[in-house]
Parts: sequence; structure tokens; C-alpha cells
Amino acid sequence: MAKRKRRQRYSGPDLTEHVALNPGDKFEITLGAMNDAGDTVTEIEGAPVVVSGGLPGEVVIAEVQKKFPERIAAIVAQVLKPAAERVEPECKYFLVCSGCQWQHVSYGYQLQLKRDRVQREIDKYENLTGVEVDSTVESAKRLGYRNHGRFTIGTHEDAGQVGYKNAVTRSFVRIDECLLMDQKVNDTISLVQDKLVGQTQMSIRIGANTDSMLVQPRMEIPGLNLVTGVQHYEEEVRGSRFTVAASSFFQVNTGQLSRAVDEVRELLDLEGGEVVIDAYCGVGVFAVLMSPYVKRVIGIEESASAIEDARRNLNGVTNVEFIEGKTEHILSQWQENDVVDVLLLDPPRVGCHPDVLGSVKILKPKKVLMVSCEPTAMARDLDLLCEGGMYKLDTLRPVDMFPQTRHVETISLLTLQVSRD
Repeated sequence: MAKRKRRQRYSGPDLTEHVALNPGDKFEITLGAMNDAGDTVTEIEGAPVVVSGGLPGEVVIAEVQKKFPERIAAIVAQVLKPAAERVEPECKYFLVCSGCQWQHVSYGYQLQLKRDRVQREIDKYENLTGVEVDSTVESAKRLGYRNHGRFTIGTHEDAGQVGYKNAVTRSFVRIDECLLMDQKVNDTISLVQDKLVGQTQMSIRIGANTDSMLVQPRMEIPGLNLVTGVQHYEEEVRGSRFTVAASSFFQVNTGQLSRAVDEVRELLDLEGGEVVIDAYCGVGVFAVLMSPYVKRVIGIEESASAIEDARRNLNGVTNVEFIEGKTEHILSQWQENDVVDVLLLDPPRVGCHPDVLGSVKILKPKKVLMVSCEPTAMARDLDLLCEGGMYKLDTLRPVDMFPQTRHVETISLLTLQVSRD
């Protein structure tokens, strides 16, 4: 489950003031290592320089985008000596809109970079020493996979236009087609482009396997036969239908979500008699799709809209129940005689609340499976669960839910090493 976190404002000394470079200036540079944001890092006169659109070891002409006290942000303007892993980006907006970090990176190398990032985080912890991260599970679709797009609507001279805000410059970029989006999203962009004067934001969510669509907010667009303001849409995963509210979270890559469900089932090696808790369960995808293979599933979710969706999504399934509340509160009140065999954790980007990890050590489920979208938080939480030898980390498997970007989803499996008595 992913929730955005605010970027902390820099409050340290000015590291770049002495460098005579300003926005628009170009300079030649050899690029350094890749950072966790998917950019290459180097320095000029001791000042940190972050360059988007490059690969380690490349010699490029870079153009300054913006000068911050803590870094100079630049993009690749020309490649003088390319890396072997470089490919030609397919999108004309690459580096302009800033949504994709790696369209210039061969797909095989993207998978390797994501695995390497997870391995780096794991290697920081003594309790996780020796754990080898699996190869990244590739996505069948590398473009056109996103079922959800959030768009900025331009103002002033860009009034009514659909686009994105560049993450560095904050300038508006008109977008007529986003190559990451499902075709149904792009068709809707074409329909409304230049017609949204007075609006500031628009969200489009579609069912990749259904004809369902949701466009928010409610808008009056003269001359268009487009329904807006609908509160729910429907999606199908592994043969089951799921209703999703406008305010509920759902994975943006439906095809890879199906693959992740398969990976989870394979790793858990279920026997049919298990009691499973699905924490941070969202609209109930894992709970419902796992129900035929276990005795009972209890889903926990604090979002009222997601719990309402989850209960609707049972569709006659009788061995699943959902509880509304914070996972840390529900688990801390769990009765010890109500044995939990398997615990699924799919926390937000910040990771698990400390009380959740404490409850795991009290409940001692035989298997703990974590689905994480943030390697740093995941590694921290896994280390705490393995502390003292109570759990052993058996598997770490990255899943490429977000091709062309730096983001990576990871599935990890821990098994209990001590008696439950």
C-alpha cells in the first residue's frame, strides 16, 4: 500500500552558492553512482550535483534546471559517451515532465537496479546478514500499464490544459498522451484536453479488465458525453470482481498485481487449515483471493471507504471478515488464544507502526509475509522482526510494479524460529 510522504525541507548550510552555474547553463561532466531517487550523483567544486536522465560512468552535457542550497539539479542535454545499458526513450516528454526516471535505461538493467537497491538496504542490518535478494519479477507490460492517473490542470496561459507539474522546476507541462497510462486513460485525456478551464486537478481511474471508469472531481464540460464525479469503479483480478471507491487505494498495475497474488500464494505454501490476518488490507484483494486456500481470513483496515469496499467485495465468500481500525490497535487487543498462523503486512510507505511489530512478537504467527513499496522502511521493519532470532528472513522478492520508474515493490517472507508456547 502506498501513501505519499512529504519531502522534508532542507535546513543546512548552502553548499552550492560558490558554484557559478545557473538555470539554463550547460556543462560537461562524468556521471557518478545512481541514488535512490533514480538519478546520478556527482559534484562540481565540492557541490553536490544530481543529474536526471543519465547512467553511471557516462560523459554528458548536462543542463542546470534549478539551484538549491543542498544540490544543483540538472538533466542530460547530450550524451557524449553512452553506457551500454542506455536505450532511446520512447516518450517525447521524458525529462520534461519528470514522471519517469528510467525510460533511457534498458529494461533488464532496470530490473537489476531495483534488485540492487533492495539488497543495499538489507545489507545495512546485522540481523539480515547473508540474505540474498531474488531477481526482480518483471512486468508483462512495460508501457501502458497504469490504471490511475492524477493530472494538473493548467491556469493562466495554460488554462484548461491537462498535464503534469515538473517535480524540480514546478513548471506546468501539457500532456496529450502519457505512455505509462492505459489507453482508456489517454482516450479520456484527448476528450477533455483544453476544455477544463476553472479546474485545477483531475483524476482518472479505469478498470483494466472491465469497462468501468471513474473521473474526479464532478465537472460540467459542455458538449461532452463524459460522466464525472462517480464515486466507485470496478476491476477484475484473477477472476474476482472488486469495487473500488474514489478515496480507496488500489494498485496501479493490475496485471502485476495478479502476478503478486500468485507470488504470495506460492511463497506461503498454504495447506488449507490456516488462520490468516491480512493487515492494511485495503479493499480486500489479498483476503478474498486467498480465501479458497485457507480456513479463515481476517482483514484489518483503517480507511472507512476501503472497509466498505472490502465487505462489498466478499461476493458470497463466507470465511473472510473485515475489521475497521488501525492495525496497531487491533493487533494489540488480539486474544492470545485466537491463534494466527499467517500474518500479511502491506503497510504504507512509512512502514509498520512500532506497536505492530511488537504485537507480532507476542502473537508469534508461523509465517509473516510483508508487501512493501519502500525498501528503506521494509529493511528496518524486517530487522526488528528478526531481532533476537525469533524470525528468519527466508525470501526477498522484488516485483516490478512500476516499469520505467525507480519505484519497486518487494515481497518478503519470514518464518518463526521459536516455540509458540
